[in-house]
Amino acid sequence: MEKYSNIEWNMIKGLRNRIVHDYEGIILKSVWHVVKVDIIELKKEIQNIIETEKH
Repeated sequence: MEKYSNIEWNMIKGLRNRIVHDYEGIILKSVWHVVKVDIIELKKEIQNIIETEKH
């Protein structure tokens, strides 16, 4: 989404694809970092988008 280019949409999609299609090659430490750290920031960004789009 060009409108919200501050979010790494391609990286999100890429992680999903790796989990679904390359589960044997996944580095669990990296996934854990996404779950514990990155997802918190993503949630904030998504909440901001929702608030922006409401108005």
